[in-house]
Amino acid sequence: MNWVIVLFLFFVFLGVLLSILFLLKRKGNKFANRILALYTFLFAFEMLNNCLRWSQWLYTREFIHLDLTHFPLWTIYGPLLFIYVRNVLKGTHFRITDLLFLIPPFGIIALVSPFYLLDTTTKVEVVTAGRTWDYAIFPSYAIWLVIALMFFYALLTYFTFGQHRRLGFRENRWLKWFVASYSGFAFAFALYIFLVRFQLMDASYDYLVDIAIVFFIGMLAFFGFVQPEVFEGKSIEKILPFVKYRKTGLSDALSLEMKHKLIRIMETEKPYLNHELRLDDLSRLMNLSRNHTSQIVNEHFNLSFFDFINKYRVKDAKNLLMNNELNKLTTTQIAYDVGFNNRASFYKAFKKFTEYNPSAYLEQATGS
Repeated sequence: MNWVIVLFLFFVFLGVLLSILFLLKRKGNKFANRILALYTFLFAFEMLNNCLRWSQWLYTREFIHLDLTHFPLWTIYGPLLFIYVRNVLKGTHFRITDLLFLIPPFGIIALVSPFYLLDTTTKVEVVTAGRTWDYAIFPSYAIWLVIALMFFYALLTYFTFGQHRRLGFRENRWLKWFVASYSGFAFAFALYIFLVRFQLMDASYDYLVDIAIVFFIGMLAFFGFVQPEVFEGKSIEKILPFVKYRKTGLSDALSLEMKHKLIRIMETEKPYLNHELRLDDLSRLMNLSRNHTSQIVNEHFNLSFFDFINKYRVKDAKNLLMNNELNKLTTTQIAYDVGFNNRASFYKAFKKFTEYNPSAYLEQATGS
């Protein structure tokens, strides 16, 4: 047994341990923890499959029935990611439509099933003779479909929930890191397939790519663990030492003082009414550096700069809408009056902070 196999068996052990920790974890919600437990366990199983293949034990009578069982897993990781994020942000458990996620893995199982169903002796003989693909139907282009599906799930997850109303600055950053961890895994996998298919790398070096995959899965597990802290108000900068703001020189006392100063400026000077307001402009009003001003907004209000500004604009817009019987302004006029430079950005921001478009908001507010 060489050092590579020993190393990855250690990763297998860690994966199983992580699965158990997620199952026993009390913080956060149990459903989300179980999803991550399943995710890490399946990953550990795939690593075990690789170890058995590298050692040639996979092709013995004891382990032959595990051969190719990792194929369907490639199309299961993405749906688990989607369901996990959906549950964290919306509290949604399984839906009947989630059964659609099972179509790709069951499709792969159906294609490879003639091989799966062989008896032990026949399967060993088939593999030894190099005739696996006489039974397992998996066209050469199928792997590219799998890779496209993996990236599709990453994009689906981020663009479905990236604008969720519950997402503040901290939570949005968490979501980006979380989805990026899965995307890194998908990219490493795609890179390996590309290099091997075009004979730019010997297939025997796949463990190098697997090390990268282990790293990204580890990152994803890490962000699963810290999710409760992020969503309960702990700054992600305090969780990730490599994220900015760790050493800005802005003390807690001064930071709090600047927070109150910023609120006074926003309420008295109303700089958000300027259509072209930028972070540098606000920094000058605060008499702070650009970085420190951004820090105040992000940490104390859990908003990005533009969301922070737009929240004040939407607040003014709501007041104008409620009193519009007197001023008779159009929606477009209201958008410009509160600082937006176009109708589309006004509608997008208004819906983000109220969950309604302006007319629907007015209807539900007045009961008309």
